[in-house]
Amino acid sequence: MFWLLLLLTTSVFAQVDLSAIQELDEELPNYQDYKQSDEEIEIQRQNRKFRPPKRIILQSEIEQSGTQYGAVRAGTKIYDVKTGKSYRISKQIYLEYFNLEDENGFKYIQNKDGYVTWKVSSEYVEPIKEEINLYVPPHRYTPAPENIVRSEYDKKLSIPPEVSFLTGVVQGDFMKDLFNDNKARSGLSNQYGIHLFTDWKLPVKAGAVLHYEKASYRLDNGGQVIYSAPSFGPQFKTRDYEILGNPLRLQAQFRVSPLARARAETLNGVVNVKFNSADLLVSIERPIENRFGQFVLGLYSQTQWLNLREQPAVSVKATNETNKSIGLSFAQVFQ
Repeated sequence: MFWLLLLLTTSVFAQVDLSAIQELDEELPNYQDYKQSDEEIEIQRQNRKFRPPKRIILQSEIEQSGTQYGAVRAGTKIYDVKTGKSYRISKQIYLEYFNLEDENGFKYIQNKDGYVTWKVSSEYVEPIKEEINLYVPPHRYTPAPENIVRSEYDKKLSIPPEVSFLTGVVQGDFMKDLFNDNKARSGLSNQYGIHLFTDWKLPVKAGAVLHYEKASYRLDNGGQVIYSAPSFGPQFKTRDYEILGNPLRLQAQFRVSPLARARAETLNGVVNVKFNSADLLVSIERPIENRFGQFVLGLYSQTQWLNLREQPAVSVKATNETNKSIGLSFAQVFQ
């Protein structure tokens, strides 16, 4: 009886199909114990931590997961897939990487030829899918010019102040004819000014000027003529040009004064004359940087037109001559 039961049992098991169990075993994840160094094992023993096994993700699975685009910042390390050597990138790069990462949290980068050579830690990869979706291809394409000219415009208007002092000699043809005195043809002039001008990037800077001039002329009888006039008007300056290794620029002023006057000591007594004046001043300047801004040295030439506003008590005559002066200018620009 025993032998009969044994025979029946053996024949039943011989007919069981185990292929389904084998297929299920092949589909189960491939787990492999994480290989740790002796140092890591010792640290885990001290901290009493347990590292569970990880499922090894094959590279073929990663390459079948699809790709998307991302960006990696400068200074990030990327690793060679085969050798494990790391390299630090010097600038931000854009890359195409696979969606699935490996068991250690690395994204695999697809080269332009479709092969995989590099990988990078997922925490340093920023997806740019949303940014790419914002891009709308143009309906027309116009190539960019080869030579692009860039222009700079001031975001805010800067008006640095400037104080100036000018001194020079005057060729007073107007004064000579006005007082009929040859000695009055030469004189000395001092001028004081406050300037305001723009500091924009354009080749010419515009501004305003307020001046006070005082000039003196000698007369044959031992007397003198003292001319004084507050004046105001616009001024223009060019940008600095490098000439023989030195920065140089040009300045032009046009000033008017309804309050010009002259006090003359003549044989007939003291004469007060009132004028309307117009002055054109042109100078070449050499700026020198200092702790306050710029100290400016210059050479100037000025032409002055005068018209009598009222006839004085003594006999003087009007004239079409002008007064011309040349001299040195000194200024401090505060920036």
